[in-house]
Amino acid sequence: MSDDRLCNADELIALLQSGDIDVLDRVTRCFGERLAAEGRRRCNTLQDADDAVQEAALAAWRYGPGFRGEGSVERWLVRLVATACNRMRRGMKRDPSLHVTDVELSSADAGPDVLAARGRLAEALGQSLLALPPRDRAIVILSDAQGMTSPEIADALSMTPGAVRTRLSRAHKRLRAELDAAGLPAATAELSSADA
Repeated sequence: MSDDRLCNADELIALLQSGDIDVLDRVTRCFGERLAAEGRRRCNTLQDADDAVQEAALAAWRYGPGFRGEGSVERWLVRLVATACNRMRRGMKRDPSLHVTDVELSSADAGPDVLAARGRLAEALGQSLLALPPRDRAIVILSDAQGMTSPEIADALSMTPGAVRTRLSRAHKRLRAELDAAGLPAATAELSSADA
């Protein structure tokens, strides 16, 4: 599908209003860079910015059926990112764990080798996730990033919990294989424990 057709406003609005899970993929491909830039601009940290973009994509899918199409899809998505950033900032003030003062910091974590390894892992994982079919990618994100249970995912995606568990296990297996092939076998231990 060409970028013009992929990001066609009328098709995106129809996809949003239908509640189709493929909207997660389309929104990310069409507006990912713009949403990431907005997240970096409005959120306190890069991690929060990434989380805000994910929340915006999930909110687009969740609330898309109510989208009236009166304005630009892009502007609506940017507003969802801004709202997520604002929510995170408000929540941070009230989070008691952020005010703990007796936490021991490890200087080894901040080393350049560790940071470089994390960067390689993030890049490889991102590429591996993009290689998954959209529904499997959504299941992995909802489970691993959003912490949803199989029954919750099944309800959200109109599937059975067993089908969700099967697809999640297969997606984790594929991610493990791709990360192993990329020379990141340590990262696969976490995926293995997720299936246990």
